[in-house]
Amino acid sequence: MNFSGIVLNGGSSSRMGRNKAEIIHKGRRLIDIVVESLIAAGANDVIIVGGSTRTSSLEKNVQYCEDLFPDEGPLGGVITGLKNVESDIAVILACDYLDIDSSVVLECISKLSSRSMVFPFYKGKEQYLLSAIRTESIEALESQFMKGVRSMHEASTLLDCESYQSAYPEKLRSANTPSQLKGD
Repeated sequence: MNFSGIVLNGGSSSRMGRNKAEIIHKGRRLIDIVVESLIAAGANDVIIVGGSTRTSSLEKNVQYCEDLFPDEGPLGGVITGLKNVESDIAVILACDYLDIDSSVVLECISKLSSRSMVFPFYKGKEQYLLSAIRTESIEALESQFMKGVRSMHEASTLLDCESYQSAYPEKLRSANTPSQLKGD
């Protein structure tokens, strides 16, 4: 299946206290883990939205894009990414997933079917920043953004969405705080 990758890299990392993309986990930076999972799954192109961290990937299909809506939350980053991808389907990943790999990306895409957007549950929470989405959803997301919505959860209420239980829950852990890096 043809798909693009969108990596959200523009957050302030205020709860972490440092740039999450630069954090080393199991010998690799978080930004590299996320980008490499998309490339290994076969992404046609990968758009990294926001931030100053560059990936170590030498892939020609990895591009950087300034966030059109800096400091406006993840929805603005998703809209920016959707405006810049080449495919009709995109996989959205925040840069702070610790153990993600191509199996998680491929599973997410396989769940999309005819839906507008799909995302897994992790510890009882819907993972909107690990999702597969149809690029045609941009109009509905932009409409919500113009109304002041900044969260993917709220903006996605206009989309045909579905959540699913992942076969790889151990790979869905992300880190927003220093204690989450340690598995607490």
